[in-house]
Amino acid sequence: MALLAPSVADAAVLGSRRASVARRRGLPRDARAAALGLGGATRRGPGRLTTRIPKAPRAFFGAGDDEKDPFKRHRLRDPAPFPESIGVGFQCALVGAKTAVTNPSEVWAPMIGATLVVAVALDVGGTTLTGSWLNPGEDAGALWTLVERVALVAVDGAWLLVSPLVAIAVVQQLLPLLGEKILFDALKAPPTGESPTGESPTGESRSVASSSATSSATPCTLAALRITRVAQLESSDGLGLGSLGVAAARAQSLATIAGVAVPMGVGVSLVPVVGPFLAGALAAAVASYSLTWELLDPYFDKAGLDFDAQERVVRSNAVALTCFGVPFSLALAVPFFGPMTVAVAQGAAAEVVWRVLERDPEAEARRAEMAES
Repeated sequence: MALLAPSVADAAVLGSRRASVARRRGLPRDARAAALGLGGATRRGPGRLTTRIPKAPRAFFGAGDDEKDPFKRHRLRDPAPFPESIGVGFQCALVGAKTAVTNPSEVWAPMIGATLVVAVALDVGGTTLTGSWLNPGEDAGALWTLVERVALVAVDGAWLLVSPLVAIAVVQQLLPLLGEKILFDALKAPPTGESPTGESPTGESRSVASSSATSSATPCTLAALRITRVAQLESSDGLGLGSLGVAAARAQSLATIAGVAVPMGVGVSLVPVVGPFLAGALAAAVASYSLTWELLDPYFDKAGLDFDAQERVVRSNAVALTCFGVPFSLALAVPFFGPMTVAVAQGAAAEVVWRVLERDPEAEARRAEMAES
């Protein structure tokens, strides 16, 4: 086989002959280059032999970086740096809760009722099972009794934080339109300090008020731009049946995190004085992270983010999303009354969409205007 393969010299001779034929026929320069063939061997001056190796198209190696990066592919905002992300998360929780309460959705009652029933059933069943499992026997020593009681407190506390998450996940899969309706109604709410017509509290339109700050102020208001974006999301088909696989993968990912956090929490809880507090903080952090991911599920579905893209986006914004979920996860952990706040948490997630995930629509409009000009 090696004898049949042409050498570099043979390729050079063949290329020069093709070039001479193309020159005699009066072909243009591009046609001459094409006549050289894919090998690209040619001569540059007397006695100088060069071999041109064509570059393979980038698509040959797979999708480009923009298609692999969910932040560029779905035009998402870059993650906020630490420690700024801490303030962004808590501020989203405060402003989002206010927006959700002042703009309640008409499906709040069904969402609260379904979540309450599932959460109470999980609370009662979970505490009963852990109580019978970790109940020290009469013949147990003092040290073992202390260990089991501390572990019982830690497990019960962690279960109170986890059971509302499981309840929300169950309701999201059985009644997905409830959470989607609440979230998108909150996404349509006017921004803070702006009326539904796009006017500022002083009666001046947002575009006019911002004209002094920038020469390329958009004619549309922030509320109008957001409504346009929400309409795009609502008209999207989403992931369809693929959302079931995404939900299963998300549950597996969160279960893996919980499987690592629970033994750590039980071990840390044995530390005198500060142990139970550290275990509670760890459980609250895991619960808050998981809760925010569940609340953003309707948005991720409509935006077309598969599991890999969701996981990368959520992990990149882990600090902000965890801080956002802290007050809601603690409120949801209150037995019986906590699950009633699920509708507020679901509506408040709209602020995370606008301030953490979605790019600023005004900045995008100005960038488009500058590109056109």
